[in-house]
Amino acid sequence: MKRFLALILALVLALSAVGCSSSTDETGGGGGEVAGIATPSSPERYSLGGGSSGGNFYLVGGGLATTLNNALPDYFVFTAEETGGSTANLTMLQNGDIEVGISMTSSMYEAWEGEAEWTGGAMDKLRGLVPLYPSYLTIYALASSGIETLDDLSGKIVGLGSQGAAMDSIFREALPAMGIEPSQIFNDGHGATATAVSDGQVDAAILFSLPPFAAITELEATQELNFVGLTQEQQDYLTSTYPFYSADVMPGGSYAGQPEDIDVVSEWNMLVTSSDVSEDYAYLMAKTLFENTAALEEIYKGLSYCTPENVQYFNIPLHAGVVRYLEEIGVEVPAELIPPEYEG
Repeated sequence: MKRFLALILALVLALSAVGCSSSTDETGGGGGEVAGIATPSSPERYSLGGGSSGGNFYLVGGGLATTLNNALPDYFVFTAEETGGSTANLTMLQNGDIEVGISMTSSMYEAWEGEAEWTGGAMDKLRGLVPLYPSYLTIYALASSGIETLDDLSGKIVGLGSQGAAMDSIFREALPAMGIEPSQIFNDGHGATATAVSDGQVDAAILFSLPPFAAITELEATQELNFVGLTQEQQDYLTSTYPFYSADVMPGGSYAGQPEDIDVVSEWNMLVTSSDVSEDYAYLMAKTLFENTAALEEIYKGLSYCTPENVQYFNIPLHAGVVRYLEEIGVEVPAELIPPEYEG
């Protein structure tokens, strides 16, 4: 009798095992699929270019990589890379050294046109993945410096972020065009630049960020700062000369030293990929990020701007996989953002 019961139990366990092995896991595990896309035999190992330590790109890049790894463990193993920021990320995307990277729209414009010296020619592999958040032109100095206007930067040491980045090349050109002649340009990551301002090695720093920017708030904990706005003429010059800038207002209270609204310009920060990435995988990445708003806001509150509607702010074509996802959810894609390889 005992032998008979043991045989019955063994048969039940065997049938259960067969049933489990043939089940489909909607999260992508267990040999199943997500959104009709089969799970690969092993996850793709992708690199995501962020920025320099202490900056928002560095923080956001690490968070996005973690979000994608957690949501799609059977499809991807993302590694967040510390990089020189926008221009470095775009160059690595074009060369196939990374699969995803963060960039400002100014760098994207220069890369796509291929006329800036750093590009080495048009970067035709770049494709938009998801919008991240807008950034305001932020110009700050120690209150003790007496710097209160953009004109006050003449004869001063001015920090412009990483050398060769779009903002560095743009403002090396724009400041003299507006009649402002710094005595020296300082180039380093934004965290290191804030430290240099604190130590008196740099008189003023210029960057684009969505407040509060960590390096600035940390500096304000020990130093009083002035924040510089633009005149109407300066604002008009920047927006008419550089099509990726828009006239904007940085809200009062963004920083302790900036209680009132100030006139500035703004641009967007975007997550970019390569046309070499498959349509299915770009689709999965976009779908996952657009549909995990709560997780993104835990990384950085500014990622509340990561919505399908904000793809309109891209200035390069979207990836075909992104277009596919947007059309599925009923978001109209501007004709100029549809890549030539998209078949619909």
